[in-house]
Amino acid sequence: MKCSSCDRPLDFAAEGLYVCCAGASRRWRCAACNAEHEGFAFAYGACPSCGGRLLSADASAVDDGARAGVRMAFEIELGGRAFYQRAAAETCDPQMRELFIRFALMEGEHMETLARRYHVPHVPLVAHPLRLDLAALFGGVEHRPQDPDNLFRIAIAIEQRAARLFAEHADRADCTSPDAELFRELAAEEAEHALHLGNEHARWRAGRTARIAQSVRVSEVAGATQAPINAAELLLGGHDPEMPALECGEQRLTRGALRGWAARCAAVWAARGLRPGDRVAIKLPDGLDWVAAFLGSLWGGMVAVAVNPRIPAAEWRYILDEAGFSVILAEHDGDTPDPWRSRLMRVDDWRRACEFSAAADVLPMDPEAPAFWCHSSGTSGQPKAVVHAHRFAAHVEQVSRDGLGLRSGDRVFASSKLFFAYPQTNALFAGLRLGATVILDPLWPTAAGVAATVAALRPSVLFSVPSLYRNLLHDDALAQQITHAGVRLCVSAGEALPAQLREQWQARTGLPMVDGYGASETLVLVMLARDGTRGFEPSPGVDVQPLDDVPIGVPTRLRIRAPTLALGYLDRPLAQSEAFREGAFCPADLWQRTAGGGWQFAGREDSLVKIRGRWVNLVALAEQLAAHAPCVLEGAAVCVPDADGVDSVAYFYVPSDAARALEALQARAQTLPHHQRPRWLHAIDSLPRGPTGKLLRRKLQELHERFAPMQPCSPAAEMGHPLPPAERGFQHE
Repeated sequence: MKCSSCDRPLDFAAEGLYVCCAGASRRWRCAACNAEHEGFAFAYGACPSCGGRLLSADASAVDDGARAGVRMAFEIELGGRAFYQRAAAETCDPQMRELFIRFALMEGEHMETLARRYHVPHVPLVAHPLRLDLAALFGGVEHRPQDPDNLFRIAIAIEQRAARLFAEHADRADCTSPDAELFRELAAEEAEHALHLGNEHARWRAGRTARIAQSVRVSEVAGATQAPINAAELLLGGHDPEMPALECGEQRLTRGALRGWAARCAAVWAARGLRPGDRVAIKLPDGLDWVAAFLGSLWGGMVAVAVNPRIPAAEWRYILDEAGFSVILAEHDGDTPDPWRSRLMRVDDWRRACEFSAAADVLPMDPEAPAFWCHSSGTSGQPKAVVHAHRFAAHVEQVSRDGLGLRSGDRVFASSKLFFAYPQTNALFAGLRLGATVILDPLWPTAAGVAATVAALRPSVLFSVPSLYRNLLHDDALAQQITHAGVRLCVSAGEALPAQLREQWQARTGLPMVDGYGASETLVLVMLARDGTRGFEPSPGVDVQPLDDVPIGVPTRLRIRAPTLALGYLDRPLAQSEAFREGAFCPADLWQRTAGGGWQFAGREDSLVKIRGRWVNLVALAEQLAAHAPCVLEGAAVCVPDADGVDSVAYFYVPSDAARALEALQARAQTLPHHQRPRWLHAIDSLPRGPTGKLLRRKLQELHERFAPMQPCSPAAEMGHPLPPAERGFQHE
């Protein structure tokens, strides 16, 4: 059963009051600084810029008592988590740091529960640091916290104040109303949190504070610990040390030199006081430094975390507060706020330190010990840290070798950046394990830049994403550079590959294109499609089964088992229970069996929507429209409400000839069933994509909400609505 308001499953309907917050206010204006913000809730209900009072600027939204109560709960949880995160960063007491990290995670878990139970839309990341004295004021404490004991009392006061606030709202409401029930439930939960904190405080004061267990633990198999391994040693061993390992422009590095650099890096981290399990952020452009620092962290038993060097400030602060890095390796410290700036090491200083350090011995690790994190792309919300164990390196090359035909001596290049799991795994890790040469490019990927790198360094295998292959086809000269450079195989992954694009690529370049499907949670491409007829088939070493027993043509989620499967998400218990089941990964993507026995992508659960009572696959619809409009370079469909709140389809497209593209789309749209027919057609300069190249569908929904006419109009007017010139272009984030 699904919610009639937002069409989400009512999984949590039995746990309490049914409330859907999808239609609640999301636009706000600050009464003090007049800044505008968008999001369901903000810490303490205050302006993120100045702390002033936020007023709703969303005239179409309705906030009844229940929705206001859920929002209030989120405001308190957001503020509490920000307080705990800042307290953890600023305290010098290691036990207190661990406790406050645990309390911050507790608030995050509670918000995760609230979001699912009450169908809460996207909550924005916190872009500004929360001052401890401001948090203390909200907690009812009139002076700035000075010591751990005081910090504890403030944390307890915050929870107790929240419990009193909800209890007061429950008393004021009609005792038999749903609002009173919801406020009593929220008050009880906050009181339970306060009690838990009180117990922890008493144990701390008695000197008996226990060490908080890590969220991802070293596991045992069949009651006995497995033989120790080290992922970096596995990736760098097994081949002649004089073989070329990395090339980046004019720079070359052999396998032996890379191994030595990684060992010296581990020694540098140890000299800074890092211990096995400590977290190292690698916030660098792709290059030799990136690889040596990443593998050096694994060599010494630390946990490596690759970070987008262009990461937006709000997302960077979110990751910093969540991760608690012991060291951050970056080119500069300009975008890293206090107190984390003191833990940053500039890459030039690190490089010199590595040069003068002795090599450290490799540290054997339990195969299930965390080795690195990779963050999910965040297309459906805030990024999640996906934790992978050292065992990944023992099997990471199997799909590339047995499924794609890669071999020792190959030259491998991935256009996407190394903080993205797709190139990190299939180009770097698998390439090193197989004895291939991995080609790196520090520049942000563009069609011209990728073609130039291919022409100069002549890879034999190219990994890229559909959007970049499409851009290469826009210029015949660029596409021909790929062919003439000696590439023998092209691999596409990261997003759905339209059948038309694959056909055009093979026709224009003569090169085969393998379509791959993978995820940060599996690392490797778990399914491969070599042509557009049979569909996807499980990769070698991977087991794929439907989650539900459904007939051919009916969408279902999949249960995927792979030897490179992640340990899970960092401190996301609800998300983990949903995605990781019985030793398998169950992504939100939907698939359907083909008549030939393969699998066909049917979109994500959020791209399969119901319009006028009929299911519409937004991914398939976008492909249908573009296939019959040659002047459309790319397009995407989104579900948006009309003026009456009824869901309809808006189609955004990038034209090469605006007039001809619009005419072709209008003609094609009239041939579609009424429930599939786009209500709006919007021409834009480029589709919004994240740093990994994935389409950001929610950005299109936000743009439509801001600029599209929301009243019913004639078909011609609907389909020809232009966007303001200032809003037409998108860039990678």
